Amino acid sequence: MERLVTPNDFSATWYDIFLDPIPSRDTTAETAFVLRHLPPDRFPSLLDVCCGPGRHAMHLARHGYEILGIDKSRWAIDRAQRIVAPRARFLVHDMRDIEAIPATFDGVLNLWHSFGYFDDATNYDILRQINSRLRPGGRFVLDIYNRDSLVRLPLRREIVKEGVRVVTEYTWSGNRVTCKLTYDGDREGDTFEWRIYSPAEICEQTRQLRLRLLTACAWFDEELQPGPEHTRMQFVFERASSN
Repeated sequence: MERLVTPNDFSATWYDIFLDPIPSRDTTAETAFVLRHLPPDRFPSLLDVCCGPGRHAMHLARHGYEILGIDKSRWAIDRAQRIVAPRARFLVHDMRDIEAIPATFDGVLNLWHSFGYFDDATNYDILRQINSRLRPGGRFVLDIYNRDSLVRLPLRREIVKEGVRVVTEYTWSGNRVTCKLTYDGDREGDTFEWRIYSPAEICEQTRQLRLRLLTACAWFDEELQPGPEHTRMQFVFERASSN
């Protein structure tokens, strides 16, 4: 049966081309960033929002964290549940309903640009719900695209990745972008649609929730500040001691 392509519904082809080949050094660097800012002796329990097949959760659990990974994709969670990792659990769950999880956490992670899929009100409510699942003094790590950089990219590009020709087409509408991926052969395509934030905008959203900014950087490197030259940016926020 042909798969119906809907926005933000990641195909198996996408995982094969873009996620599975991620170099181990990238995962190590991303995990090290979490370890620096949420050391497991102080932040032992983590919620990994949009965990996918458990790439980060697997490594973090081995560092001693108790981690719950959630993702709306049954396919991704089925893969994650095959991981042999201590103290890691995985659940099919929509990020728009985080408050339904009956627990609080020392830290929440949202990595690899898995934020901004919805309208502004819903995106803000997801941040609010994340804040509600943090214990006082808990921390939130957010890894997203920087609009100041993304708008400078060509609207169409063609690459060969993992032996597959991939055509990427961007269409902007204000602060939202639609990304259409077409693969050669008869492989199913992908369409993603996000609200893309500037550094100032995401900081204002979190400030309204009394999430205190601790760190802002690019490419998981605290020496690099978010700017137009860097497509990816990371933030570490801390929940106020009393809300």
